[in-house]
Amino acid sequence: MDAKQIFFVLFASVVVHGSYDFRPDYEYHASAGGWFKLHLVPATWSDARFICDFEGAVLASPINVAVNNVMQSIVNMSDHLSFNEVYTGVSNEIVNCMCQSIEGVPLSAMPIPMKGIYYEQYDYSKQYCLRLRVQGLYYADRCSEALPYICFKKKTAELRVTECGTVDTGYQLNAKTGHCYKFHEYAMSWSLAYLRCVAEGGQLVVINSAAEADVVKALFAKYPAKSIKKGSEPVNVIFVGFRDLNQSNVWRTINGQSLEEAGYANWAAGEPNNVINQKQYHGAMYREGGLDDYNHDVPAPFICEKHPHNIVPVPNNC
Repeated sequence: MDAKQIFFVLFASVVVHGSYDFRPDYEYHASAGGWFKLHLVPATWSDARFICDFEGAVLASPINVAVNNVMQSIVNMSDHLSFNEVYTGVSNEIVNCMCQSIEGVPLSAMPIPMKGIYYEQYDYSKQYCLRLRVQGLYYADRCSEALPYICFKKKTAELRVTECGTVDTGYQLNAKTGHCYKFHEYAMSWSLAYLRCVAEGGQLVVINSAAEADVVKALFAKYPAKSIKKGSEPVNVIFVGFRDLNQSNVWRTINGQSLEEAGYANWAAGEPNNVINQKQYHGAMYREGGLDDYNHDVPAPFICEKHPHNIVPVPNNC
């Protein structure tokens, strides 16, 4: 047995496989007191931070010896990395003169060597993010490049998996459809809403029947316009999971079906009107239940849908 194999055995011994009291796509490491996930699909630092947050975690940083050891082990033992480095959660995005983790731990307090992190061409005025190389070295560089990254969820209390198959208590099981639903009152663009639902283990709601439309309407009705976190613009729609991909008035759900195949194609009066200069090519639904075409860049509330026995994680490969 060579050194790498020995190291792998030791490393695997501290991983609690099947510890699904957070998410099944994360691995629990007892030594670090938390769950980790390596995302192989590259993302910019900002997008990586979003995805980790949407999954209920943070972009991992070497905040202590145990977490640093696990991060280095994950990177060194992965046979699937298409890059030789990953993003950490350390950056100077808040104040140029201070690098810190998402949790607020200063870089200077982390158990990693400072030598070599900053190079001679370091520009104080620009944003930098800390990267971890396969060789175990950390260094600061630009944040705009797409790289793999690691998410980390610290175990702070006993988490309980609900009947919806998640620790997120925002999801509630509906007996009529057998699916779970969560209303997001913080308005986002259609794309971010889609990403958020996937990161939570579900999908942007796809309405498959008039009965399900009634379920969605009833959930929407619990949140009057004044409760939507969006500013002063009135909100009378929610984003749902369909769009006109080629801007040709051919509407498909995010699962590839036509609205008729999916089981619900009840457009509101006058819709879709495809106002070209307003980019109305993404799916929405009025409070009354009629479908609408909406500008995906204009934030709106949305509903995520999840099967109680499945979690659909952000994919680890393309």
